[in-house]
Amino acid sequence: MADSEYRISAWWVLPISAIAWWACGFMPWLAQLSYEVTGLSDGPTPAVAGFSPLPFTTDDAVVGLVVMALIGGLLAGLTARIPASAGAGAGAAIAGTLISMAAAGGTSWWLAVRTGVPEDAGPLAMLVVTCAAGLVGLGAGLLTALGPAALRGVALALPVVLLDAWFWGFVPGNPVSPTSTWWIFAVALGVAFGLAVDSRPIELLGWLPAAGVVWVLQAAGPALVAVQENIWPGSALTESPLSAVGIVWDEISSAAIVSDGHQLGAWVVALLLGAAIAALRLSREASDEGELSEAWA
Repeated sequence: MADSEYRISAWWVLPISAIAWWACGFMPWLAQLSYEVTGLSDGPTPAVAGFSPLPFTTDDAVVGLVVMALIGGLLAGLTARIPASAGAGAGAAIAGTLISMAAAGGTSWWLAVRTGVPEDAGPLAMLVVTCAAGLVGLGAGLLTALGPAALRGVALALPVVLLDAWFWGFVPGNPVSPTSTWWIFAVALGVAFGLAVDSRPIELLGWLPAAGVVWVLQAAGPALVAVQENIWPGSALTESPLSAVGIVWDEISSAAIVSDGHQLGAWVVALLLGAAIAALRLSREASDEGELSEAWA
């Protein structure tokens, strides 16, 4: 009851989730625009090319849109945990994210069509990709915020795998594209391990399936790059967009049986780090409960 008194109203989640999806998720894109304006990187400045909320027509657009929309959706979904009512928080997070998608996506699509982009840029297709990735991230965020520990781990698998692409997007002139920076996976996953355990150490075992899912989904980055490299006017992928599913499936399914590119040491570090954080949190909770019991005695 006391904890609920300090939680904010679900109405505040509406603007917070909207800001989280665009301003936080697409922060690398906004940073690159600022780099161009200040001269830290080459490229047309927004004053010349016109500002677009989403990078529809830039190089590596497919991978960047998927990564940033998914990370933004995850952050927006996590805001559902802020209010006392989980249902109201989830509803507000969903509404805020959809409003942000409509505003940013619609504006970007309109600006792209208005400026006469090349036919192969496909702003409408890019909008569909952005919305789909954002909804996947939103679902992962809601599950992470409100679901049981085991499902939180599975929900975080794909965002953790794509996390390094989001971070590398802050480097001036660098595209938002996975670079197989495995140690970021280990740190992010380890911290998530520890923070997701509520009160029972046995919940750590629920993260073992998540580690397996992350192992397989390490191929998600290369799969997105493979899809992007097969997009050009007249290509089979351009004629049949559904063939992208086959490319992604081939890349990811091979990762389940091939150990190349996987870092076993990273997962050992992740599990140990998660166990350490969980043990620290649980010991502090036990200590606080002990002090409370003594105070009541």
